[in-house]
Amino acid sequence: MERLIFDAAAVIAILFAALMVLNRNPVKSVLALVVSFFFLAITYVLLSAPFIAAIQVIVYAGAILVLFLFVLMLLNVQREETPEKEPRPIQRFLGGAAILVFTIGLVEVLSGKGAAPGPPVAALVSGGRIGALARLLFTEYLLPFEALSVLLLAALVGAFVLVERERRA
Repeated sequence: MERLIFDAAAVIAILFAALMVLNRNPVKSVLALVVSFFFLAITYVLLSAPFIAAIQVIVYAGAILVLFLFVLMLLNVQREETPEKEPRPIQRFLGGAAILVFTIGLVEVLSGKGAAPGPPVAALVSGGRIGALARLLFTEYLLPFEALSVLLLAALVGAFVLVERERRA
């Protein structure tokens, strides 16, 4: 039963994250992200990480997304009715390639062909071995950590592009 709830919460979180990306209305996009964060918190609880679940709800769904909504309302970002022009062929190619790579990675992780499981993070943290957790993060899990930093950098650049477009209009 627990596995079924976990899978349902994970699927709903992914669907709302996709809805957040595909929605053109920024406020609805942020609200979809809030729902996705709540379902991620459910998955954290089921993974025996209640502290991370609480942080997910309090910090991300609470504080940061309220800040996002405040900025959206302050900037008065309007929904785009029609795109100015069609995406360039290189954008379509890169988007399709990214979807293909992430789909292959998701299939490998779900089929169990991914990386071998390391020591459980909960055991490292509960044992007071934060140094071991940090060592694990910056050695074995360095690539996902750096990929996340690149993703956050891309989001920051996208925010600057949106603000510049709004200033010129």
